[in-house]
Amino acid sequence: MDEVIQLNIIGLGIIMYSDFAVSEIAEGEDYFSNSYQLPEQVAEHIHQGTIVGFCTCSPGSYILRILDGYPSEAEFNSCEFKLRLGIEVKDNRVSVRDLYDLMDWKSICQPNQVIKIENGFYHVTLCGNISASGILGDDQKINVYLQPIDKMPELKYAGVPIYCE
Repeated sequence: MDEVIQLNIIGLGIIMYSDFAVSEIAEGEDYFSNSYQLPEQVAEHIHQGTIVGFCTCSPGSYILRILDGYPSEAEFNSCEFKLRLGIEVKDNRVSVRDLYDLMDWKSICQPNQVIKIENGFYHVTLCGNISASGILGDDQKINVYLQPIDKMPELKYAGVPIYCE
């Protein structure tokens, strides 16, 4: 797999999910304020691999390159920003959206923001560096590696995972 998703966000984060994870969110619902705003609410989703969000520290334009496997050790070590998450896929697809989409939910995700992928559990490894301009969110490139694994990984996050630290 080697796909690119161009994502413009107004929020301070990005979410990834498989359809089953959002099936009970009503159209127009403010799921963010009700169920995804507090650090412990986000952490619960992160540990379950349902709505997997991470803080980008800035709104803006993000270029997500979707790749199979894990980054090389050299790439991982050379990246300024890195994060490892997990996700469960049940619907042979993962949608990638602006965190703030959870404030006024629309179930339809743009086709260019959907990754077709086999069902199962995945390690999600994010890695990259500050954009060429030195400004977070200014055509910020993030490599997103998806590695199949046997079960949901145990993650250490007690709150919101922050990519830009």
